[in-house]
Amino acid sequence: MIDIHSHILYGVDDGAKTIEDSLALIEEMYNQGVKIFILTPHRRKNMFEKSKQEIEENFKKLKQAVKEKYNDLIRIYLGTEIYYTEDIPDKIERNEIHSMAGTRNVLVEFNYGIRAKDLEDAIYNIVTLGKTPIIAHIERYDCLEKNDETILNLIELGAKMQVNAESILKINLFGDNKKVYKKRAKYFLENDLVDIIASDAHNLSTRKPYMKKAYDIIVDKYGKKRAENLFYKTPARIMMERD
Repeated sequence: MIDIHSHILYGVDDGAKTIEDSLALIEEMYNQGVKIFILTPHRRKNMFEKSKQEIEENFKKLKQAVKEKYNDLIRIYLGTEIYYTEDIPDKIERNEIHSMAGTRNVLVEFNYGIRAKDLEDAIYNIVTLGKTPIIAHIERYDCLEKNDETILNLIELGAKMQVNAESILKINLFGDNKKVYKKRAKYFLENDLVDIIASDAHNLSTRKPYMKKAYDIIVDKYGKKRAENLFYKTPARIMMERD
């Protein structure tokens, strides 16, 4: 599998705190079947503002540690999860933000209460730069709930739709705070509106990776071919889409 969305890179956001944390997350995901990773630390104004240089320095150290431990069994690449604000298109154009593994793809998240029209406008702004936006965890946006029209408009503009692996899991009978997201994810999958499933893993306690569990559920419900597309083939194509 290829995971295109995680917070494994240490010391740069609310994900892994130390290089040991990063390596522990990678080991867990490797055991689940993930062999290729795009690490996507948050970039968000007034919250996650590590410089591009700081991020690259930590990535270089982690990449060396991964090579020493796994040789060539695991490959890691650098990306960003961008929180969209009005100045983001300018930052993308000035190359101030890492794209996904050096491709023309950018992973973007939005305020969960964003209006459908504003979401479409933001995606249009990114597409006009020659970039392909991947919308992170689409199940979190209220405006997309059972809103096939908006999602199809976004796809027509050129966006790709990503759902979190945790949102594929079965709904717990009591106290499931992801219940709404899981219901939305189920609807999107049933209506063939999902391009990619990724971990969005932050740690091994409260925001764990569920790639293997999600993969098995997709195979069981929709077949192995669909699972391969969501977890491997579409992410692999993304990694080949150079500027």
